[in-house]
Amino acid sequence: MKRLLLVGAIDSASQTLIHQLSQDHQLALTVYTASAVDLPATVTALTEETLDEGGLSAAMLDQDLVVALVPTIHLAQTALTLATAVRATGNPQLIISKTDDIDDLPLAERQARQTLMGAGVAFDLVEGLGSVSGLLGIQPTSAPVFGPDEVGPLERFAG
Repeated sequence: MKRLLLVGAIDSASQTLIHQLSQDHQLALTVYTASAVDLPATVTALTEETLDEGGLSAAMLDQDLVVALVPTIHLAQTALTLATAVRATGNPQLIISKTDDIDDLPLAERQARQTLMGAGVAFDLVEGLGSVSGLLGIQPTSAPVFGPDEVGPLERFAG
């Protein structure tokens, strides 16, 4: 069984990802987040601050993969904490996903990459949950398809 640790703030989109991951019976999922959220019964919840090196290191013990959901503005600082925790716990694979679409902070991304590469951490830095889902091999959720005589939700607002 693979063990996956999901770290970071949990919003409705990441809750969908958690629900999809919880359906995989070959996966033991742990969520490490700063706020209490509703999770499926099969998911282990740890409520701690992402930048708490000790707590994050303890959560990473015996994990095969760590997925960190990080806003760009905190990317450099979080990368330093992640690098320390990953090195302390035996180098699980790390995927960092930027949780926003801020492109005007290239220094934060460059600093994060330098920190992780300098620490010898195996990582992927991606944008958005779609990229995380792709790396994890998760099938996208089905979206409703509307026939020619059906009104889609956005068409109701067209005038």
